[in-house]
Amino acid sequence: MKIPTHTSATQWASAANKERKVPKPASEDTSSAKRRSTQHSSSTQHRITHWFSSIGIEHSGLEYSTQPSRQIAQYQRLREQKRLANLQQIMSVALSVSSGEQSQEQVDPDWFHSFISMAENIYSPTMQELWGKILAVEVQRPGSFSMRSLETLTKLTQRDASLFSKACQLACRRNSDPAPIIITGFHQQPGLLNSLFPAPAAQTQLAQFGLSYTDILALGSMKLLYATEIETGPLDKGTSMALKFSTESLTLEARSKQLLMTYYKFTSVGSELARLLPKQKSDSFTAHIKSLFTPHFSVE
Repeated sequence: MKIPTHTSATQWASAANKERKVPKPASEDTSSAKRRSTQHSSSTQHRITHWFSSIGIEHSGLEYSTQPSRQIAQYQRLREQKRLANLQQIMSVALSVSSGEQSQEQVDPDWFHSFISMAENIYSPTMQELWGKILAVEVQRPGSFSMRSLETLTKLTQRDASLFSKACQLACRRNSDPAPIIITGFHQQPGLLNSLFPAPAAQTQLAQFGLSYTDILALGSMKLLYATEIETGPLDKGTSMALKFSTESLTLEARSKQLLMTYYKFTSVGSELARLLPKQKSDSFTAHIKSLFTPHFSVE
């Protein structure tokens, strides 16, 4: 084979052009970016007009409508239709809830009419299901849900409800206390021996189970959870606590003196609303609690 001793300038240029990508003209990149920007703007505008048209408001491009009375009538008609549809759906959910033991007490008329005035503005199917369950439970056992709970619920979005559901999945009830708690760990009360030996302590990893500290603060701002950590009184050796999770129960018995358990507690509103959510498995979290507490508590 004959090995070439030189390469012409033309051959070098040809090879280089094959190996490297020739950059597109700046004007072409600019026009492509403009196209994407225009498409994004068009998509956003389409969404905006879609939501406004659903309540009878059309974009005419004019500063003043030529037929304001017609638009007002159409807007009011559609609003009332949607409110009526919301109430019908909530009533349908309430009727589908299996009835348990009925109380002889009647629903407070003021409670019912306040419920209607709030419920008619609930549009999300997920939230409508919650409101339907509230109505069914309140009819069966009047006084189950306070007006404060209803007012809090009107401010919750579907995303907020999903976050609250995560918190409920990790919650338990301690020694039959009606208010659920989320266990965050334990530590030993400071004493003279702590300077010689490290005091027992451990923290649950809530973030690993989908509940970050930011989520805790958010639930606190919704008035569903106290965002400040609470601790039990000192637990003497042999003191036991019964913990009832969604699908499992545990009993913790202190093996050392002066142990304190820390937790976040649900507010009265959060406690009422927690009863509405379906029970979800919490096996992985209860397993985490077992492994965390076992060195200083007997767990059954």
